[in-house]
Amino acid sequence: MRKFALAVLLARIDDMNALLPCAPGNLRVNDVVNPVGTPDRPYFGWYLAHPAPDQIQSGYQLLVAASPAALYADLGDMWDSGVVPGRCQSHIVYDGRSLASNTLYFWKVRIWDKLGNVSPYSEPATFVTGLLSNKAWAGARWIRRATAESDDYTYYRQTVDLLDQPIRRATLFISAVHKYVLYLNGQWVGQGPSYHYPQYQYYNAYDVTAGLRPNRKNSFAVLTHWFGAGQGRPESARGLILKAIIEYADGACTLVGTNSHWKQRRAEGWQSGTPARNDEGVGYVEVIDAARLMPDWNDPDYDDSAWDFAVEIGQHPTSPWLGALTPDLTRIVERAVAPVFILDKGGGMYVIDLGRVHAGRPQIRFSGGVPGARVEMRGGYTLDGDGRVDMHTSQNTDLSYGAVLNGSEFTFLPLEYLGIRYFQVEHSPLPITTENFVFLERHLDLDDDHSAFESSDPVLNRVWDFLKYSLKPCAQEAFIDTPTREKGGFLVDGLNESLVAMSAYGERLSTRKALVEFLQSMDHYWSSPLDQGRINAVYPNGDGARDIPDFTQAYLWWVWQYYLQTGDLDFLRQHYPRLRSIAEYVHRHQQPETGLIHRLTGGSGHYQYGIVDWPPSMRYGYDMATESRTVIDAYAYLDY
Repeated sequence: MRKFALAVLLARIDDMNALLPCAPGNLRVNDVVNPVGTPDRPYFGWYLAHPAPDQIQSGYQLLVAASPAALYADLGDMWDSGVVPGRCQSHIVYDGRSLASNTLYFWKVRIWDKLGNVSPYSEPATFVTGLLSNKAWAGARWIRRATAESDDYTYYRQTVDLLDQPIRRATLFISAVHKYVLYLNGQWVGQGPSYHYPQYQYYNAYDVTAGLRPNRKNSFAVLTHWFGAGQGRPESARGLILKAIIEYADGACTLVGTNSHWKQRRAEGWQSGTPARNDEGVGYVEVIDAARLMPDWNDPDYDDSAWDFAVEIGQHPTSPWLGALTPDLTRIVERAVAPVFILDKGGGMYVIDLGRVHAGRPQIRFSGGVPGARVEMRGGYTLDGDGRVDMHTSQNTDLSYGAVLNGSEFTFLPLEYLGIRYFQVEHSPLPITTENFVFLERHLDLDDDHSAFESSDPVLNRVWDFLKYSLKPCAQEAFIDTPTREKGGFLVDGLNESLVAMSAYGERLSTRKALVEFLQSMDHYWSSPLDQGRINAVYPNGDGARDIPDFTQAYLWWVWQYYLQTGDLDFLRQHYPRLRSIAEYVHRHQQPETGLIHRLTGGSGHYQYGIVDWPPSMRYGYDMATESRTVIDAYAYLDY
């Protein structure tokens, strides 16, 4: 009987070994499926697909082609990696012929398993390069509205008559400070960019082929918002640049670029002179006047003859945007969240419970009321004893809004997000219901299906759900400390959130972006010989050079965790000298007698030589006066 069982087992093993690998799946470029706007050295990744559970990849071959026909013929006329031995299937850096700006490329990959069996090639995937040099922005200029407002909402628009030809492909590239919302023929296209200093300014790219109308007038419209410096936002300078390249089936091309012929006007629906929400620079209270909104301002047939022309700043690069614009493939997504309950408090007051804290924007469809009457609104984290929003648990932030009615229908929708659980409406002209109220939750584009947990214990299930969800309110254009008070990309906050993003959601692009930004802070603020190895504790930020020693130490551990998740050797090779300088900065403070780190230079005030924990009351008696702090020494062990 035992011999029979053994024979069956061996036969089963033979059957498994005879199974051939399937074509690789989940093809990604820069961790995005079929991206638009890649840099000039994109990197590739894929998933292994094999019917045998114990199989691994032992090699791969990757082809990149300039046409579908070449790829179909297994011709990598841009790059043929050849057969590369190894298990690496992520962060394979492009190593072929020079890529051209705004060009569609095609690629596929096949793999070998551990027995040497080769898979079929994957289905073809694509990527579109961004504008890869400053010269590639020719035909578009930075523009602005002439204003000194501290809270600047501006509309821009231009109409273009397109040729009577089928459009083969159209790509639009855009950047603005601080924020843009892009519309094409009245339809929303996207929003961005991530905040940064002007020398590193980000831009986004969109495939807009489907939104254009041949042989008709087309409108390109942008709402921008500039609102000064903040904890997670440099002041930079107000400006907009846009370039659209429209290619027709017959080879003709139309170029649309911002210049002095674009029209602009203040977005007067947003009242000026409203108070700042707090002293951290997160913005100003949004009060929207329905009578001053321009509902059709982004439509092709809107009459903009009374608008002024835009002020032309100059062709890129121009001050203060003197560096190469940086492509950003990360995206923010929004979804409508319905209230858990709405409590009618009487007298036009309603208290709305969203069930948990969300980062986003309230949207209310108002109708009726007295023209000019104001509806007061505010968000919050808790309720007081009367069941109203408690103004004392607001992270020292004014979470109020205002809506000025026009006597008919209008949709209240602020532009900037806040983190709240409860929302209170006062003096409403109509009952607030789930039919006219939603909350637009927003966060980084994350894959909820990447991880799951379920057990027989409902408490554990709820803990998992809470911990996994807790990333979302702080996963914004950067990994931020709070979506309410600061909205700052603090290093250790980002580290903790990044670990969840990578492991629970499979999101790695934002982590790489954050790691690069902190290294840029080293170049920006800590380049002198005495400061070598120090980096900002929050970056990009509005308050200049600001480090915390143990945050700097934590950076190297973050890089290592990123490498373990991604295998991104290119990042380590490219930045190794600066990574080493961080360890050397720590080592300079090591005392030979003790082998410990003494008074690690950096920080100020309550966190000079290291923050340990924050606020000070949460240090629970930790001896901050000691020459060598255990937290610093523990990080030093990790750094070395």
